[in-house]
Amino acid sequence: MASQPYNKLKRLFIIISHLRHKNSTREELLRLLETHDIHIELATFERDKRTLKYDFGIKLIYEASTKTYQLDEMDHQHIAQLIQFLQFNQISKTLQESFENQKKTLDYVDFENENQLQGIEFLDRLLMATQHHQFIYFEHQGFSNPHPILYVVKPYLLKQYQSRWYVIGETPINSKEQIRIFGIDRMLNLRVSEDKFKPTPINLKDEFLGHIGVSQFEKEKDIVHLKFDKSQKPYLEHLPLHSSQKFISETDKTVTYEYYLVDNFELRQHILKYGSLVKVLEPLSLANQIKKELKIAFEAY
Repeated sequence: MASQPYNKLKRLFIIISHLRHKNSTREELLRLLETHDIHIELATFERDKRTLKYDFGIKLIYEASTKTYQLDEMDHQHIAQLIQFLQFNQISKTLQESFENQKKTLDYVDFENENQLQGIEFLDRLLMATQHHQFIYFEHQGFSNPHPILYVVKPYLLKQYQSRWYVIGETPINSKEQIRIFGIDRMLNLRVSEDKFKPTPINLKDEFLGHIGVSQFEKEKDIVHLKFDKSQKPYLEHLPLHSSQKFISETDKTVTYEYYLVDNFELRQHILKYGSLVKVLEPLSLANQIKKELKIAFEAY
């Protein structure tokens, strides 16, 4: 039987994921939980609301005229982060229980790429060091370096992108502290020091809000308008290109969205993968860069 903390997290995941797309009454939410074989009393529902508010900083807004609950649009990024955390918890618990009950679970699960999980054994120690402001020492084997380099780092943030994990922190370079990003899959011989540091007052999580990926986080964000083929609308509405996605307009053949993003390599990668199904309307500098890269790709054939 699943543990009580897991039951609560599963309920929160179902409720938040549903309200993200549709406002609902309390009775509708309770019926939704029942479809997942979760039966709770009204008192439990009220406790879950308090957990969301006081433990996760997300308030369910009640609209008296419709008797429905909705999420605060201002909490959009925070909600997206919570959903991802709850998804990890859900997957972890599901796989754990399955392995305990059926040793042949791997016969029915196909992971995307085992190499993307390299270095994940460091996550627990990296998280501890980040939370407790402890120095970390490790060797990093960069793709362009023939030999690993030893680093001492003040870790500030763990970030995931495309199934890879990164640690971001300060490290001395040319006698000056600089922010660096390290893929944990390239780490060797990690050691967490007992010594602690006083963190710099910088919120790297906020710095990355206007980013796709991990590169060039120090650049200024800009308004980006992308016009997609209408066939892409259902996918973009269900899985936005970025949390800043905002609907602008549509015609019989196209749909246009606005984003507030840094123009970096990862953004251009995402745009290019759509091929002829997207056009950059602005900024002009990004449109010209995409046009140039498409021309180079065309001429390669």
